[in-house]
Amino acid sequence: MKPVASLIAVGAVVGIALSSLPAATHDLPKNIPARKPGLWEMRTTGTVGSNQAKAIKKYCLDASSDRALYELEILRKQLQVIYSDISCQAPKVSMSGNVMTGEMACRTNSPDDDETAGMDFRWTTTFRSDSEVVNEEHSLPRGVMFHTENNTITEQRWVSECPADLNPGGIVDLGFTYNSDAWPNENIPPDTIQDALKRLEKSMQEGIEINKRLGPM
Repeated sequence: MKPVASLIAVGAVVGIALSSLPAATHDLPKNIPARKPGLWEMRTTGTVGSNQAKAIKKYCLDASSDRALYELEILRKQLQVIYSDISCQAPKVSMSGNVMTGEMACRTNSPDDDETAGMDFRWTTTFRSDSEVVNEEHSLPRGVMFHTENNTITEQRWVSECPADLNPGGIVDLGFTYNSDAWPNENIPPDTIQDALKRLEKSMQEGIEINKRLGPM
C-alpha cells in the first residue's frame, strides 16, 4: 500500500470517479430542510479508532452556505481516503420525513485487493427543528491499512445571529481533543466554507495525480 497522508474529519461510499466529481455537483435531495440563518454551533463526540474525540466548530449560515456545507462534509470524507488510492462512488443521499440518510462506498484501485476492500461511510441527519439538528456518522474500513473505524454524533444548534465580524460561510474552528474531558478552545485561524471547498478540491486533484503517477497499490 502507498504511504498515507491521512485526514480524519471528526464531525466526521462503481459511480462517478473522483477525478470527475467536483465538490459542488453531488446529487443531494432538493428537499433538505433549511437550517435557520445565523450562527450555528456544532459539537462532535464519539470514537475515532480507539480514541474518544471531541470537536467544536461554528458556522455562519445563510441559504447558500447551508447547502455548501453538505458538499464540504462529503468532500472531507473523500479526502480521507484519496491518498490511499481509494476511489469513491457518488454518495447516495435521500430524505424521508425529517431524516436524511447517506452512504458512500469507496474502493481501492488495486487489482490484488478483494472487491470489497476500501472504506464505507454512512450517516443519518435528523432535523428536529430549523434550529436543532443531530448528525450520526459511521465509517468502516474494509481490508485496508492505516484507517480506523469511526463513530461520531454531531449536535448542531442555532445559537444567535452571526456576529458582525463573521460573514455567511464563515467558520470558527475550536479544534478537537482526544481522550480528554475538556472541550477544545484553540480558536484556529478563520476560514470559510467556500475557501475550504476550493482548498480540499485542490488537495483531491493533487491526490488523484499522485495516484496516477504511482499506479495501483
